[in-house]
Amino acid sequence: MKTNLEIEYKALLNEQEYNKVLSHFNPTIRINQTNHYYQSYNVFNKKIAARIRQINDTFELTFKIRQTKGKLEVNFDVPSNSVEHFNLPEVQTFLKEHHFYQAWNYIGELHTLRYVIQDTYGELCIDHNTYLDREDYELEYEVNTDYNPLAFSRFVEILNLFSIKNEKAKAKFHRFILAKSDQDLYIDN
Repeated sequence: MKTNLEIEYKALLNEQEYNKVLSHFNPTIRINQTNHYYQSYNVFNKKIAARIRQINDTFELTFKIRQTKGKLEVNFDVPSNSVEHFNLPEVQTFLKEHHFYQAWNYIGELHTLRYVIQDTYGELCIDHNTYLDREDYELEYEVNTDYNPLAFSRFVEILNLFSIKNEKAKAKFHRFILAKSDQDLYIDN
């Protein structure tokens, strides 16, 4: 099990803004990743989510726990995308410590083409996401573990460079769930 504190800022982009940012920075690091999403309920009957992220032949099971500042990511290396990995002893110990006892269900996947630029206070990630019948574009600023309060100012500076509004964007998982809910509404009718 590995943990890290995730502090990130993000903004949704339109396709034109995405292309401007991409051509301006001309990144050399390109990553194709797939987030496989799972959902369960805790003892308070509140929905809980997890993902297995696949990059090439590596897989990582991740749970995110809200903190005062950011989210604590709890990661487990797993050999594949499978709900069976939630039964691994190390994962079960973690789940029981956090009162997650229910079964986990696979709910879908989101694909990201990510370009990464190392920046002053972290990584600038330029993402093109596809999921269900949707696609979107996103700019994320993932702050280094040595958090610096100037990181947010740097993110705003980058947005201003391209005249992009600083409107808080929902996380990938939340956008996926909203799209899935819309899709399920049409399927049920």
